[in-house]
Amino acid sequence: MSSNQALHEAVDWRNGRIAAGVNFDEQLYRTERRKVFDRAWLVVGHEQMIPRPGDYVSNYMGEVPVIVVRDSGSQVRVLVNRCPHRGNQICVHDRGKTKGFTCSYHGWSFSLDGTLVGAPMEKALYGRELDKAQWSVERVKNVASFHGLIFASFDPDAPPLEQWLDEDTRWWLENFVLALPLGGLEVLHGFHRNSAKGNWKIVAENFIGDNYHFFAATHHSYFSAVSAFQNAGELIPIVTYPDVARAGVTLRELSCGGNGRATVLGLGLVSIEDDVLHEQDLADAKRLGREAVEWVEYRHRRLSEVLADRPRKPFGFMNGLLFPNLGLMGNYSPMLGRHFHLFHPRGVLEHESWQWTMVEKDAPQSVKDIAVQRVYQGQYMAGLLAPDDIENFERIVDAGRPERSWSRPMNYGLQLDREVEGESGLPGRLGPNPNEMNQRQFYRCWLQMMEAA
Repeated sequence: MSSNQALHEAVDWRNGRIAAGVNFDEQLYRTERRKVFDRAWLVVGHEQMIPRPGDYVSNYMGEVPVIVVRDSGSQVRVLVNRCPHRGNQICVHDRGKTKGFTCSYHGWSFSLDGTLVGAPMEKALYGRELDKAQWSVERVKNVASFHGLIFASFDPDAPPLEQWLDEDTRWWLENFVLALPLGGLEVLHGFHRNSAKGNWKIVAENFIGDNYHFFAATHHSYFSAVSAFQNAGELIPIVTYPDVARAGVTLRELSCGGNGRATVLGLGLVSIEDDVLHEQDLADAKRLGREAVEWVEYRHRRLSEVLADRPRKPFGFMNGLLFPNLGLMGNYSPMLGRHFHLFHPRGVLEHESWQWTMVEKDAPQSVKDIAVQRVYQGQYMAGLLAPDDIENFERIVDAGRPERSWSRPMNYGLQLDREVEGESGLPGRLGPNPNEMNQRQFYRCWLQMMEAA
């Protein structure tokens, strides 16, 4: 796939045919790092993770380690975690509070904004003072916040974040991902991290719209385990998990953006005008007490006010992805923690998943507690859901690694001629569920960036 023509033929997103080689070709992966991860706006954290000067968290932009830090003037900085002297990482902790960073190799020290402060025996060994500006830590110049969600881009010509997130995408992020009408979200401390086989695109496109696997085959073990717990009378949080698949619930797929330099947002299992799920939340809240019931009723009224002028009224969604690598899950019930995933590439055949959990900030503690427990028992690697997916990703690598398999296209043709079900009165394109339009839009956006000069 050394030419744009070959790549265009391999990624025939319009007809739902994607060559398997996009997940295995080393040369393509090197181009992808440069054209996708070095150019896109990437989520690197949330402002609640670094509330005060000196607070920092470590993260990655593609394969590049970075430090997200609030400097002494309270400005959010993103620094490449690499000492300019010999290339050692200057920060080895996931998070913390500091007055500056010191490299463990030769002791060069840097301020919170990355400026070189000094080096051991500087005057004696260098003869004159080092050029502090020239030998400072590399700063990621493009850093912006969207209601607390921190984005960064290496691309000096990156479009403004408001253009990268088009109007439709911003509406869904504000109202249903970040829950601004409900008072916003509370970020819980720490990341849950795991590494696994599989190109990062395999897990990213799973989140953006692959609800087919959920109902068809993959998670039968989850349903069996839940049934066994229920029969034994053990109502642990994962057993009483809000059920988006209940009879009578109207489910849709939602796609936004993907035109020009705007990114794609895809949401799956979007529930519409759903009294069934609201009643389910109320019944769940009654087990927790009056405060929980009042919260469920309040948030339902508040969302109804926000959607008053919309002919169709979404209730929430289960899974999603903001291209390229921010996975979303659990946004259809206040009784379920919202988890954000970052899918970091680790070579062509592996990825890391970094997951942090958020709850609705103004919810009572009883709601927050059960919401978090359900996340841990579900999508975490020690839970009942994530291991099923990881096993499939490993098998995809084992079956697809031989170069003989690379050119044969994979089928992304689900609902190809029935993607959108007329005007919905909502931002974006609303279609039936299950549907693979979001995977097709994912590869459309990916191809645009790969073919760009």
